[in-house]
Amino acid sequence: MVDFEIYYGNNPVLTHNLGLGPAVVLRLLQSVPPGSCIFFNRYFTTVPLLEELSKLGYHGTGTIMTNRIPDRQNLCFKDDKRMARDDIEQRVSKDIVLVKWKDTKAVLTASNCTGGTEIELVQRYDKKNKCYIDVDAPKIVTTYNSFMGGVDVLDQSIEYYRSFMKTQKWTLKIILHFVDLAMVNAWRLYRCDSIAKGVPKSNIRDLLSFRFEVAETLLNTPYRDRREASPLHEDPSEPRAGRYRPATCPSVGKRFDGYEHFPAFDELKAPRTCRYEGCSSRSKIRCRKCDVYLCISREKDCFYKYHNK
Repeated sequence: MVDFEIYYGNNPVLTHNLGLGPAVVLRLLQSVPPGSCIFFNRYFTTVPLLEELSKLGYHGTGTIMTNRIPDRQNLCFKDDKRMARDDIEQRVSKDIVLVKWKDTKAVLTASNCTGGTEIELVQRYDKKNKCYIDVDAPKIVTTYNSFMGGVDVLDQSIEYYRSFMKTQKWTLKIILHFVDLAMVNAWRLYRCDSIAKGVPKSNIRDLLSFRFEVAETLLNTPYRDRREASPLHEDPSEPRAGRYRPATCPSVGKRFDGYEHFPAFDELKAPRTCRYEGCSSRSKIRCRKCDVYLCISREKDCFYKYHNK
């Protein structure tokens, strides 16, 4: 998501002589450079909107309802029942193109940049023959389907792990929605950067792992008075309760945040294995924040290396 607008009733910003749907599109265009291709569904699409987009230097494509077409009585589109599968009809008026295509159902699209003369093959399931067949589809429909799906993918990603709060306050629900939205946006950017850098797909975190990583990093963010509230040295006389179990490896954000990684000298009968990769030494020095044992010596300073990339 690049930009958004919260609808809260009578908004002067969304007042336009073309109507509410076109007003939303024109409002959000302020975040998009001229020359871009804009796709929207039939709630927003009107012929005057496409004409306005042409004047502003934008390309627009969307499905459209018949009652939003001026002089629709003069248009001679076939009735849906009379159209066979993969039938295509096109009407052109100045810079606006209307294309009607029959798949399982008829769909009507409008555009100021793409027409229906260019044909592409798409696979559809044939119930009669019980197999997939190739169906002719106009370019305007295939382009619309390929780009409009991004909105559905975004909504689907948010719904996978949506934050839940039992409340009747709509303001809290909106805040949680935008937190989840920011998380999905950050994960998309992380995936794009990882793919651009050539990171193997097996090493790229999925959405759930990414959310855990961010949550753990935020939980380990100290408060302002943490340095004064927590003692710098622990009392060695207090034994660590329970049987010793090696702590799990800290998250990347916690390990490399460079904040309050203080060594603690534990009185142990036997030193613990150093947790730095490739080191087999043993140590009684523990990082208070990461809760892992690391060795410190003149020859090798694993404590410093462990917390620096």
